[in-house]
Amino acid sequence: MNCKLVGQFVQHLEVTLMPGENFFVEKGAVIYLEAGVEKELAFNGSGLGRIIGAKLSGESLFIIRLFNVTNQPRKVVIGSQYGILPVKLNGETMICHRGVYIGSNNRVNVTTKLSLAGLTGGMGLLLQKIQGASTVFLDTKGTPITINLRHGETIEVDEDHIIALLNIAENQMQSNWSLGNLLGGEGLSMLRVTGPGTVYLSPGKFLPPNLS
Repeated sequence: MNCKLVGQFVQHLEVTLMPGENFFVEKGAVIYLEAGVEKELAFNGSGLGRIIGAKLSGESLFIIRLFNVTNQPRKVVIGSQYGILPVKLNGETMICHRGVYIGSNNRVNVTTKLSLAGLTGGMGLLLQKIQGASTVFLDTKGTPITINLRHGETIEVDEDHIIALLNIAENQMQSNWSLGNLLGGEGLSMLRVTGPGTVYLSPGKFLPPNLS
């Protein structure tokens, strides 16, 4: 499988599927498919709690499996809001901002995470949790910023710029309440993140999810 990011201001992802290969995408992310690529819609979890959590965290209830049924390479093109961030997962857990998952070259678990640290830090009570072994593609508003934190290193982040936190546990996140933050235009609190782990940031701010 060959995955190529294309574009400058607004990026898209070109995926070349070899015969028999799969690619998994969020519902609504596909721009176009070449003939010979079939689609299979699967329910992403089950239960009333899963449905409510998915709605509030910005994730879709469905995931689409795209697969090449021909004996020739076939192209799939996936869209984004502005940019795309690829992250390699080897069984780790990644906590993400609402609705940033676009797709992955293997099936991953995209679920809702209840986060008190996220709530007090401004990211929100319900976040996305992604687990699996795959390259995962996430939405970003602009060229993403990657910060690898060593053990004990700390940064303060405006929550509206967070794309994802990789290998960072709940106890490594704390809210930093400050009137100075509010007067400085950053909101009443910022999220303090302590390493080890990786922080992925978007230059542009993410808007709250549309719950209508």
